[in-house]
Amino acid sequence: MDALDLLEQQHRDVCALLSRLAEASPVGVGSEEAFYAALRAVEAHVRVEEAYVYIACASRLGDDTKVREAREEHTRILDAARVALTMPRTGPQFAAMIAALRERFEKHADVEEDVVFPKLKRSLTDEELDVLGEEIERSYNRLLAGAGDTRTTYTRPSEEDDEEDASRAEPRMRRGARRPAPRGAI
Repeated sequence: MDALDLLEQQHRDVCALLSRLAEASPVGVGSEEAFYAALRAVEAHVRVEEAYVYIACASRLGDDTKVREAREEHTRILDAARVALTMPRTGPQFAAMIAALRERFEKHADVEEDVVFPKLKRSLTDEELDVLGEEIERSYNRLLAGAGDTRTTYTRPSEEDDEEDASRAEPRMRRGARRPAPRGAI
């Protein structure tokens, strides 16, 4: 599958997850898993773009200001996701945070689809886009599953955690996952 088509589909899927989560706020028992699934999808998407799209951009497009700005938005998206993890899952602040995360992600998708992807499409062949798409799909699915070389993955707190810790859940490393690499090490 064409890498850019795949990433556009991921944009739509993640936006839909975040929209459903915003509508379900406050997060109830049934939607707690949806909360963690949405955060895992956000992080997996950002990580595959960092590892594949922006590496391809750097090698094919050089230091493009618009591309650099789009890439920097990833940090803001992950920061917003981490803040959401620290908040109680009830109340208007949490609902506002999820809405802000969704809006930030939608802006991210718009900039990539309007600016970054057209530039990349002009610089790669159809075959290269297909190969890149296969690699992105494999890596994204691995990240969602929490396998291999994942960075921090969002998981639900264990039942041993007390209620106070569970209400302030922080990202936890899945068993067997490696520690996050330093920024720019991908």
